[in-house]
Amino acid sequence: MKQVLLIFSLLISGIFYSQIAPKFENDTLTTSTGFKVYEGLDLKIGTGSMNDGDFKFIRTNASSMFNYSSTTGYQGLANQANSFKRSNSGLTFKVRKIMTRGNKKNGFVYYAKIGNGIMNYEIDLENAIKSGELIVPDEFLLKEKSQHLHSETKYDKLKKIKDLKDSGVLSEDEYQKEKDKIMTEK
Repeated sequence: MKQVLLIFSLLISGIFYSQIAPKFENDTLTTSTGFKVYEGLDLKIGTGSMNDGDFKFIRTNASSMFNYSSTTGYQGLANQANSFKRSNSGLTFKVRKIMTRGNKKNGFVYYAKIGNGIMNYEIDLENAIKSGELIVPDEFLLKEKSQHLHSETKYDKLKKIKDLKDSGVLSEDEYQKEKDKIMTEK
């Protein structure tokens, strides 16, 4: 009986794990939240998660000739030098390719390649979704993120748009429109 329970519990945990692990099949990546990514898909860019508003999980493609790899220049901050700029917030980009890095032992990380051929970027899909750098339908947000978004107060939203205005992402007119929208929310 103990063996049956052990096998059953291992089977259940295996099924649970397979449902939350990203899967790449037939040229389509299904993320841990169930969002499907494939070549040709239009991805809407959210807001950067670094302090300056740039993107932490969207950066210059590692194989790009524009990739900055020095650890001494740019104040030793190669990730910031390669980050997708905050001015891309709200734009839409087509997925050009799905890339996989890693191995079975250590796990895989999945990237979507976007760009125009000269300048290519890669999106760490799982982390970009979790951090809000990619906009996906609410049903594909993590539960904690979804609940956090709904508990956001007017004042939190006002602070965010003020920060976007101060950083130059929003013009004065755009800021006023967003501010008016927030103030009329119930």
